[in-house]
Order: sequence, then C-alpha cells, then structure tokens
Amino acid sequence: MRCKPFIIAVTRKLLIVVLLSIAYTSFVSAQCIDRKKISWSEDGLFYNYGYLCPAYFFSFGGDTSKKWNIGFENVDIRQAPVNVLKFKKKVDQAIKNYAGGNFFKNLKFTNVEVCYPERLKFFKDSGAVLATLAHYKCRYSYNYSFEPDSLTGYNICIGVTSSGQIVTPFIFPSKRSYKPIINSFTYCQLIGIAKQIQKNIEPIDKISFNYDKKKKLFYWLISQEIVGVHEGSNNIN
Repeated sequence: MRCKPFIIAVTRKLLIVVLLSIAYTSFVSAQCIDRKKISWSEDGLFYNYGYLCPAYFFSFGGDTSKKWNIGFENVDIRQAPVNVLKFKKKVDQAIKNYAGGNFFKNLKFTNVEVCYPERLKFFKDSGAVLATLAHYKCRYSYNYSFEPDSLTGYNICIGVTSSGQIVTPFIFPSKRSYKPIINSFTYCQLIGIAKQIQKNIEPIDKISFNYDKKKKLFYWLISQEIVGVHEGSNNIN
C-alpha cells in the first residue's frame, strides 16, 4: 500500500485491562464486538529464530503425501527427521519444569518448523523468492499456543539446535507467577469492565490477549478505532 503524502502522527492512549490469566468463553455477541476484531498475539521469537528460513512444518494430522511442498502447509509429523519427536519430549518437559503442569495442560502443540539451510537455492528456484538464512539460529522451532478460549490466544516459539539445545528464552509465566484460569466471563463483560475504567473507548478497533514479560502476567488490550483520520495528531483511547 502506498503511503499518503503526509505524516499522520497517532497518539495511542491504549487502555490496558489487566486480568491475571482470566479467560473468556468463546461466546461473543455480535452486539459487543465483531469476531474479526479479536486478534492473536505472540512472543515474537519466530521472527528472530526462523523467519523465512527454507523450512518445512510438521504436525500431528498433517499432509501424508511423500512429496513435500514449500507452501508452509503442515506435513505429517511421522515424516519429520528422527530427532523431532525426541526433542519435542525434551521441550515439553522443559516447559513443565519452568511453568508447571497447570500451564502446560492449557498449551496446544501447533507444529514444528525444521529449517534446511542446504535447500535455500531449491526454495528460491521453486518460487519462495523471499527465503533467506538471515534469521537462521536454530534447526527446530517448536510452536505452541496458549488459548484462553476458542477465539484468541498467545503463540509461543521454542528454538532448538540440531544437538537438542534449547536456545530461546521462555516468554511465558513461571510456576510462581502463573495464575489459575477463570472461564466464566464473556467479551461483553470484558468491554463492560473497560468502560468502567475509561468510558470513551468506542468504536473499538481490536481486542487482543497479550503477555507482559516484565510484569509476568497475561492481560487483555483494548484499543479504540481511529475515526476521521486527519493530518496531524489523532488521539485514541
């Protein structure tokens, strides 16, 4: 998208509703918020440890074809290199040791990305022209999601070297800081709580579920949509 010929300075006064590991049910009333405005967040490690690497993704229930594609669709994990499942057990145990069993049981294993640096030219010749080794720091990237409900969640990446060493930091709560999940709320109630703190938050741009690594807690972030964008400062809540 081509930028407009003037600079829009946006002062974002973001309303942060801190609810320690509070989860909300998947029911969302159309009168409260459009589902498309409920977004995911992530720890950001994927970009630093494997972004655009010539890689294949393996998962349980993935494509069973012996001809692997480069379109990033998941391949059946039974076709992955021999160490993939072995190292997954090591990663699982490391997460349990750090965050505890209660946190781990709320995690979903998404897939594992296996980077093949030796296949860089093949990927580029096959159409993945953006493939690069600029972010290559580990052989395996195990991806999990922490999901408070069926609509949103927080993606976690664990990078592992070819020798099985975990090289990424754990950007999720430890046993001491993790709080039990409450699942008796709705997004309508969440918006109601936000309005009590700051009344003028509508129209709402998005709601996201995030993790603050400094405060070591999960929180909901609600931001107001910019209406009538104009040159200069545009304030939102």
